[in-house]
Amino acid sequence: MVETASPHIGPVPTRLYKFDDLRLQVDHRLQIEAPNSNPGEHIHVRLLGYLKGASLIIKPPTKAGGGILFDEGDEVVVRGFSGRIAFAFTSAVEKIRFSPYPYCHLRFPSEVRGAEIRKAVRARVNIPARVTNLKLGESVALEATISDISAAGALLTSPIKLGEVGDTVTTNFRFWVPPNDYEVNLQAAGIIQTITPLEGEHAPNVQYGIKFQGMRSTEAILLQTLVYQHLLETA
Repeated sequence: MVETASPHIGPVPTRLYKFDDLRLQVDHRLQIEAPNSNPGEHIHVRLLGYLKGASLIIKPPTKAGGGILFDEGDEVVVRGFSGRIAFAFTSAVEKIRFSPYPYCHLRFPSEVRGAEIRKAVRARVNIPARVTNLKLGESVALEATISDISAAGALLTSPIKLGEVGDTVTTNFRFWVPPNDYEVNLQAAGIIQTITPLEGEHAPNVQYGIKFQGMRSTEAILLQTLVYQHLLETA
């Protein structure tokens, strides 16, 4: 079969990688776009293993009444995040088996297109948050919404005054990351860099640009994963 055009990853520069560069482990979660998928539908599968140059073996999603959500011969686009690289490649469903459990062989990718997700890459989100500012009182938690985020900072929207430019604030929020829907409760310290009152139907909300400070590497990686996941879902 002839591979389709290089799949879209998102608004970040991409380059070609070898499959080995991804260093994927057994049970890594992937997303598949199949011919029968609904627009915007994300079919999640698990990587069971692979034989280099031959095939990838995945645990496929099943329909409510049984059966697999794609057929042998279907061309598919596979997407994922390795923890550092957002990647996508085209493949095809070569074999579907149901014994001793449902599994599929996908054609081994001839090329993988990917992008390293860096701290500066941002994603539009809608995440509830609680913000504390010692100048306003240690026990006062202010409601806000994170509307834009990266591993370096965030844009918060709130009708409540969160502080002044230069204030140090702590933003508490929760999100989930693949491959196992790991729940992250993050407490991120940062400095207010900008304050922008919104007009029209968005008033009296105010946007606060926050630059994170003292972010640990593990927390930065989790935020990068969050950013990639949102880029993937809106690509």
